[in-house]
Amino acid sequence: MQSAKSIKETLKTSSQAVATDKVSSQPPLSRGKSLWQIKELRVRERELQKRNATLVQARDALKAANLALEAFNYTVAHDLRQYLTAINGCCQVLRELHSEDFLKSSQNYLEEIYQGTLAMDRLIDTLLEFSVVENVDLCRQTIDLSAIVKFLVTNPIRTIDEYRGVFHIAPGILVDADPNLLQIVLNNLIGNACKYAGNLESTVIEFGLTFVDGKRACFVRDNGPGFDMALADRLFLPFQRLRGTVAKGHGIGLATVKRIITRHGGRVWAESQIGKGATFYFTLGE
Repeated sequence: MQSAKSIKETLKTSSQAVATDKVSSQPPLSRGKSLWQIKELRVRERELQKRNATLVQARDALKAANLALEAFNYTVAHDLRQYLTAINGCCQVLRELHSEDFLKSSQNYLEEIYQGTLAMDRLIDTLLEFSVVENVDLCRQTIDLSAIVKFLVTNPIRTIDEYRGVFHIAPGILVDADPNLLQIVLNNLIGNACKYAGNLESTVIEFGLTFVDGKRACFVRDNGPGFDMALADRLFLPFQRLRGTVAKGHGIGLATVKRIITRHGGRVWAESQIGKGATFYFTLGE
């Protein structure tokens, strides 16, 4: 005969076996279905996150486009009309001049007309360049930025041809980028330095390469008057000019630079101190 203790242990073992059988007898389909539902929810969650990110990007792009359109409308209404008004006024004066006064005064008025049409033509070119760089196809290849800079400073272009300072160009800076778009970038950055650094023999503009946070960054540096860093966030907005600057410009060059650099997956920024020059850096997402 079994003892009470033995019977008790037998009953305990039997009950555990029954419990185990109950658990194992649960249809595996219900647990598998739960796992499938969890996986499906996670997939849908990731899809929603992607869609939300896309919507945020679209919203930001639309906001930027609206800001650019607003500034563009202001430029068309103000800058272009300013040149047209000058041309119109000069023409009216020429029409009203007496014949004996015409020969004496006409040259000055004609020169005003000529300069006005040139300025308007340059502004239109700048606006077209600003709009085109957003949609043109990228053609990335290995290019020598040092060679492009040398070409720019030895060929007459708008703001560099009258520059009397010194250029220091680091040799052999190779990058993977679109050559035509990078020429626009360097033309704008160097031209901007020539305008704002001052047309003096003591002015030095430098193009080189450094490392920022472990990544290669090209730079254009000048020893000009610099600017207040509190205004740095406005530098790359379209049609914006820094207060207190006397250099002529349309406020589109640096905005064009930012568009091109962003399309290359890089970033552009500026550092400066008043009286100690300015440095513009850019990366290319390499």
